Amino acid sequence: MGTDHSDFSSKERRIVLIACSVGAFMAPLITSMINLAVPTISGEFNVSAHNQGWLVMIYFLSSVAFIIPMSRLSDLYGKRMMFIIGTVIVLITSITSALSTSFEILLIWRMITGIGTACIMSTSVSMIAQIYPKASRGLPLALNTMFIYIGASIGPVLGGLITDVLGWRYMFLSLIPFSIAALLAIFFFKKDFRTSEGEPFDVKGSLLYVIGIVSLMYGVLNVPDIISAAAMAAGIVFLIAFFRYETKETYPVLKVSLFKGRTFRRSTIAAFLNYGSSYAVIFTMSLYLQNVGGLTPGAAGMVILMQPVVQAIVTPFAGRASDRISPRILTTSGMIMMCIGTAVMTTLSTNVEMLRIYAVLIATGLGYALFSSPNTNLVMGNVSEKNYSESSGVISVMRQVGMMVSVAVIMCMIAFTMGTDAHIHDMVDEFMTAIRYAFTICFAFAVMGAIMAWRCKEPPEIDGGSR
Repeated sequence: MGTDHSDFSSKERRIVLIACSVGAFMAPLITSMINLAVPTISGEFNVSAHNQGWLVMIYFLSSVAFIIPMSRLSDLYGKRMMFIIGTVIVLITSITSALSTSFEILLIWRMITGIGTACIMSTSVSMIAQIYPKASRGLPLALNTMFIYIGASIGPVLGGLITDVLGWRYMFLSLIPFSIAALLAIFFFKKDFRTSEGEPFDVKGSLLYVIGIVSLMYGVLNVPDIISAAAMAAGIVFLIAFFRYETKETYPVLKVSLFKGRTFRRSTIAAFLNYGSSYAVIFTMSLYLQNVGGLTPGAAGMVILMQPVVQAIVTPFAGRASDRISPRILTTSGMIMMCIGTAVMTTLSTNVEMLRIYAVLIATGLGYALFSSPNTNLVMGNVSEKNYSESSGVISVMRQVGMMVSVAVIMCMIAFTMGTDAHIHDMVDEFMTAIRYAFTICFAFAVMGAIMAWRCKEPPEIDGGSR
């Protein structure tokens, strides 16, 4: 039996929206802040251009590996409880990351932070969908998405300025007040959602998924090393075994039949292609502006701010519009903007032209804003209530995997053109070649994403049934 949306007061809805939005705000903040500090941290620990990408990638790898299991655990033991656990993990690792004494220790804490954000990301969209009726869900989902972009917009500036003035360790400590704010907000909401209470947890399926996704992504991240092929092959084998097992399991960790729904399948693939085509823009732009343009982390952050500011401004309008017009018009328009942004990225040179840089940032900012909340609204509006947590988890996985693949593409091209031990300032021409190769691939992702987004026609029926 579905949730009676009238059971929740407007005050309770606001509390949940605030808590989930603060949680959504922290996830990109954790990543976007460190993008500007990567050169500084790498310099302190003497890390190569290729390996410094692991500061970003280990977080993504961890969050992707745990989002699906955490989504299922939230159905069993409570979405509110899982949200609290994730926020506490982020709070603790913010302190321990700041105290790291080596690059390897910092990577460990980054990995654990990824587990915490997996708990948050697997529940925030689901809780919003649970308490808001379908007809008025577009705006709250858009506001939640807007806070993601606000986190992304504050991140570069905050990370750059803190790194310049206080040092990169204080950058992690700045997450503490946001974690506390999210915890305080959710404590005022006393109810919880346990849509599968009493059912067993699928341990075998979870292990197959975690091993498969970690192996596959590890292989992707280490191309062109010889170990990458073996890791990717192992990952594919485990994931095939996972999907086969899940189709037979009575209480699966992921209901794979959701992917039989045309809208669900195409929308989630489009989400992967959206982030896969464009997430590397910020990471690459940070390296480009500091190593080629000679900007400080703070100055580079002020430039990069353009992209998420555009996202934050346009997102609420796109979300509200998705309640009134076909979301695929908005999502396709967003992917077309990504095509423009990635195409311009391939034209960057050692002669830094700010007009060209701002063109990239504005185009990709519009791309995210027009695509993300309408696509989320489309997915959540076409699944049954019992599948909200899983659907929220799949959206997050596709987003995180897309981000990870996007950065992996530029890391791979850097390794291909520069080797794995080189530093950018010693091989600027080779670095520019890596950018052109990488964003040619990203442009192809964007074109495929535009085609997939246009094919997402809303069916009259709900895709995927109950468990």
